[in-house]
Amino acid sequence: MNKGFAGLAALALLAAPGVETAVAFDFPKLGMPEMLGGKKDAPQTPGATADCPVIVAEDGAQMLRTPPGVEAASVHHQVSIKDIARECVVNGDQIVIRVGVEGDAMLGPAGAPGAYGGTIRVALRRTKDDSIVSTKNYRVNASIPAGGARADFRLLADPLTVPANGKAQEEYEILVGFTGGAADAEEKPAARRKKGRR
Repeated sequence: MNKGFAGLAALALLAAPGVETAVAFDFPKLGMPEMLGGKKDAPQTPGATADCPVIVAEDGAQMLRTPPGVEAASVHHQVSIKDIARECVVNGDQIVIRVGVEGDAMLGPAGAPGAYGGTIRVALRRTKDDSIVSTKNYRVNASIPAGGARADFRLLADPLTVPANGKAQEEYEILVGFTGGAADAEEKPAARRKKGRR
């Protein structure tokens, strides 16, 4: 994924039972580094560390297509994750991890303008035994206006924390994907997914 986060975008997030709601955000204003849309010469966040768990883009969980399994001509709409980034900052004896997600909703040949979205899971997994340390779901929504074909969404997840022991990158990994995008993803934590280092 090579498209950077740019500018300020309002993100509509719909609450659902058991699903967290986030707020609209601007990565540069939050002091994020270049990978999250800041300028190359922007000062790094104080305490930022390279000892940061990698992001794992789970196979099949980066896109939701409706209806599922149909031919291209019958697709109504598609919601996709386009960019994922993270920043790790040492705070005392912990590393605080902030994860940002950017994506879009696109109309297919059978689609019509409207609000489309999905539920994104952001989880922290321990690599030695593939156990899930923490997990939270976020409902994202993108509204495609009349005459339009696509709309963006952005999400800033609640911070994750791991011990600041110099081994965070080896001991943990971050899972990001739509909950309906990978079959039985939560029931099969030991199954290895395709990793994308960011």
